[in-house]
Amino acid sequence: MDESARWESVAGLVAFLSLIIAALVGGFAGELVKTRAGATVLMILAVVFVVAVIAIDLPAALDKTAGNTFSELLREGGTQTTIFPWTFAVFAGRWFHPGDKIDVFGIAGPLLLMGLTFVVVAGGDVLRRRGNGIPSWLVVLTGLLAGALLFPADFSVEKP
Repeated sequence: MDESARWESVAGLVAFLSLIIAALVGGFAGELVKTRAGATVLMILAVVFVVAVIAIDLPAALDKTAGNTFSELLREGGTQTTIFPWTFAVFAGRWFHPGDKIDVFGIAGPLLLMGLTFVVVAGGDVLRRRGNGIPSWLVVLTGLLAGALLFPADFSVEKP
């Protein structure tokens, strides 16, 4: 097995494990953020995830193959589909919004977000196949607003 294939296997394994951990954390995040210890666990897992992404990116950046780093592949993927820019923007809007207790649409917010996600992803794919893609910056801007208004995180922790 040559060096490039070995790093590709390692990167695939780390990416798969990161996906599994992210799914597990996502399933329990609502309960974890209710306590200070749980929030600390989430913060540590986020740092571990970022370090793992950097650890994957460094060998790819140092080898002879151009355009194979995580960030380069992610940017290229954003020109081919709306899934990547939309997902990152929705979560950024969810976590980084003006304040707590923002719940403009109530329980309908997540349902509206699911519908809007379908429209953006499916519509973006249809437009791309016809040769008219949606600009990534427009997808990101819309995703930031959708995340903040339709799916805002509430970080206000009740003090006993």
